[in-house]
Amino acid sequence: MSKKSKIALLTGTVVLSYVMYNYFDKKRKKKMVEELNAHPPLSWKPSNRNTTIHNMKTKYYDVLVIGGGASGSGCALDAATRGLKVAMVESGDFACETSSKSTKLLHGGVRYLEKAVKSLDLSNLQLVLEALRERKYVIDAIPYMAKPIALMLPVYSKLMVPYFLVGLKMYDYFSWNKSLGGSHHISVKETLQHFPNIKLDGLKGSIVYYDGIHDDSRTNLMIALTAAYYNADVLNYSPVTQLVKNDGAVVGAVCKDMIGGEEFNIRAKCVISTTGPFTDQTKELANPKSQSLVVPSSGVHIVVPKEYGANDMGLINPNTSDNRVLFFIPWLNKTIIGCTDKPCKVQKEPKPKDDEITYILKEANRFLKEDKILKKSDISSVWCGIRPLVKNPARRDTKSLARNHITYLTEENLLVLAGGKWTTYRKMAEDAIDLAVKKFHLNPIRPCVTNYIKMLGSHNYTKQLSADIQRELDLNEDESTHFITRYGDRSLIFQNYKDRKAPLKKLHSDYMYTEEEVYYAIDHEMACKPADVLTRRMRLGFLDVKACEKALEKVMKIFKKRMSWSAAKTKKGEKECLQMLESLGLKLLK
Repeated sequence: MSKKSKIALLTGTVVLSYVMYNYFDKKRKKKMVEELNAHPPLSWKPSNRNTTIHNMKTKYYDVLVIGGGASGSGCALDAATRGLKVAMVESGDFACETSSKSTKLLHGGVRYLEKAVKSLDLSNLQLVLEALRERKYVIDAIPYMAKPIALMLPVYSKLMVPYFLVGLKMYDYFSWNKSLGGSHHISVKETLQHFPNIKLDGLKGSIVYYDGIHDDSRTNLMIALTAAYYNADVLNYSPVTQLVKNDGAVVGAVCKDMIGGEEFNIRAKCVISTTGPFTDQTKELANPKSQSLVVPSSGVHIVVPKEYGANDMGLINPNTSDNRVLFFIPWLNKTIIGCTDKPCKVQKEPKPKDDEITYILKEANRFLKEDKILKKSDISSVWCGIRPLVKNPARRDTKSLARNHITYLTEENLLVLAGGKWTTYRKMAEDAIDLAVKKFHLNPIRPCVTNYIKMLGSHNYTKQLSADIQRELDLNEDESTHFITRYGDRSLIFQNYKDRKAPLKKLHSDYMYTEEEVYYAIDHEMACKPADVLTRRMRLGFLDVKACEKALEKVMKIFKKRMSWSAAKTKKGEKECLQMLESLGLKLLK
């Protein structure tokens, strides 16, 4: 046999072995999760707060996760489904900061692909490949709330049509079996049919491609609740005030229950920081002299009436006047436009600024007909999310930013997970728990299986569900769609809250959100405060901040009744909610 033949045979053997290993590994993992993916009973709900705190005070955990955003909840779910003992604490509400203030996209990163091709940068290509896989995992895990979305890229030069089309065909190719749809060119006429208000000057048509879209804070909530279903102890409104050490190594944390007021200790073999923009503050609890890691950047989005966007797809401008990316995204019968990208300070509930709104309006109006120009008065809500870009601690150059997430162990044995983006939260969690298992000699029952785990509400999500909901709750089609796309098969629980013969009790005449959902959020979704319900369990504050303010009175009455609140506590809850609404433009948009 010739040398070339031997090399070819060896290469073929390696490739075949790799393919066969992946095939049987997937088959093995799918078998492992068959029992895990059994349909959760509708009677299940998370443990009450007192029980969870008791568990946290008395158990010795394998993993304690600090932070209840997307990455923290992902870590809790990953560790719990491996069979580890897990606790997760969040200083505010789940997804109360960055994880609820995204563009709502699950995307592979078209810009990263462009950079990878232009500079032949393999690291950028790896980012795209990872994100393309992960977006499909999210959609498969929670299909009632995450789905594919078509995005149009308007083209104003004939020469750029093949450039963008070839680039997006590469995007399709790298998606491989995780593709959400094939990219294609549409004419000027077809572009107008999808986006009647688009400016025609020089338009040569559009390239359409596909990414994913979801309801970020509710997705985050379902990840946390699914972790709780798999026996993780998860708790919101429980900030870490101190890290407990033994011989200089972190072995637990002191937390404060912001609802009941008591402080309590949690003991764990491994403590993981997943606090996003607040990573440096968490690291300082372990070592006040630790070097800063986060380079915060603010992303502002505005919400306008649906008519200012495309009818059935989003729009992307990859090159604004200052080389940023601008999106028009259809979301919950509105259009989101954003976002900015500016250095900022780390703070809770950051408030958007007038100049950021002016910038978005200016860039958006470049795409709109003159008689459809957007004004500030058209904006119903606005928010600012802090993107936690991070320096790479492995690089001597402190100005170098990690384009992906990073996981590492500090000298004090605090495991840090930072950076990344919503789309890749699952892989971020997998990497963090893999490191925890290795460094802390944990003994999981099974490997990571989260790419096969379904979130609560997904197990019996079928085409028949809509008809079942309409029949069981006596709803019309629009009402059943509202419930199914937020609660999935757990919509059937609303039989316990709705009088079958009576109509739903709306919180505001212009929106579908109901009083029944407020009760459900308190009983089944760990809502502790009115702001939890109005801005994160429901999204009214993010859709229309003034309508949210009007709905607050009804929500306060329910909380006072359900939670047995005193007049003073009711007033405090109302004040906190109004403060939250200020970060969504309550004063800025008046």
